[in-house]
Amino acid sequence: MSIKRETVLYNYIMTYYNNEIYLFTAENVRILDHNKLKLLFSVILCLLASCRTPDQIYLHGNIPVKAPFYIDVYNTHTGIRVLSDTICSNRINQQIGILPKGIYQIVFSWERDVVKPQEIERFARQPELGTPKYYMSTTFWLDDKESDNYKLLLDTTYQQAELEELLLAKNKGESIKMAVVSDGANNKLYNEYLTLVDRYKAKNRHQKDSLLQSAHYNGLKLIENSERLNTLLTKDWLPNVKAALLREEINFMKNNIDNEVISHIYHIQVNTKEDFEQYREVYNLFPHSVKQNFTVWNKSN
Repeated sequence: MSIKRETVLYNYIMTYYNNEIYLFTAENVRILDHNKLKLLFSVILCLLASCRTPDQIYLHGNIPVKAPFYIDVYNTHTGIRVLSDTICSNRINQQIGILPKGIYQIVFSWERDVVKPQEIERFARQPELGTPKYYMSTTFWLDDKESDNYKLLLDTTYQQAELEELLLAKNKGESIKMAVVSDGANNKLYNEYLTLVDRYKAKNRHQKDSLLQSAHYNGLKLIENSERLNTLLTKDWLPNVKAALLREEINFMKNNIDNEVISHIYHIQVNTKEDFEQYREVYNLFPHSVKQNFTVWNKSN
């Protein structure tokens, strides 16, 4: 083979080899770039997952009131209003937000078209307080670890006019039962407590109504009926109802003392030295770690 042919062959082989090297390098660069993109995408997903907004808490239900009306939620432990909003539909689908677990009060209000004379005078003196409103409220246990969906329930089907009539009448608004429920065990336990309290409130109202009826019979000189009712009512009927409710509350709290809801109920009920003495037997059952979180009345005992 001549030197010229060898040179041509050598150049051909080197050209082929260089092309292969180039193609191999280009493929590796492409694979590397692809892997870099995959890695970057994975990092972005991880960052989004770690920084994502926690699940929100929602309240569902409806109130038979013409919109708009207002919703306010308060933390009963701190007294701080944690939500205030206007609802523009009687079907509620309200985002409450992420809140610490505990007992909250929810208040619904709407404008009144009936104003009492004394309210007109008050508004004239203190216009900054705003015009009177109708108010409905209840308390409930909230914990996003138990549930992120809460449902508003009324004890029966009301018309707006019926609700407003009850709310305007003295003490009649107490007969409207409203509850906020979830599938959480603590929420259910707290609502059992509210049912217990409502039972005694109803008994109190019944005895008050009976007393008024007795006075009515006396006014009409219907002695026989009046005497019959007086035998059912003693002069200390209200203290008796309160004492019976207190005993029921204490028994309920003692029977569920290991549940975290009980310490929250206790904290709401005990505000004075007298309160503490009434609930002392409940306090004595709490572990030391729970007692440390209570008021000065507890710490001094």
